Amino acid sequence: MESKDKEKLSTWLTRCDAIAGSDLYVQIGHPEDQVTLLLATLMRAAAEGVDWREIYRPIYEQWHTRRPHFPDLITMAAEIDPYRSRANET
Repeated sequence: MESKDKEKLSTWLTRCDAIAGSDLYVQIGHPEDQVTLLLATLMRAAAEGVDWREIYRPIYEQWHTRRPHFPDLITMAAEIDPYRSRANET
């Protein structure tokens, strides 16, 4: 992986980790908004050519016990992959 690609991956990982680490969504009672924002961020990363799975896998592994509302990798793929397929068709 090129240095530029690693930097992109690291930047997106940092963004997603900040979203995952935020307690705000749980405190205000809307954890589904946290998932929506995380999903949108992963979709933007994927649109830039970054492998979103490499971002989400460590996020999920680190946070799923404290964020049980986070979807597993398969569920997240069901959300992202069809969108990416439609985007690639245009």
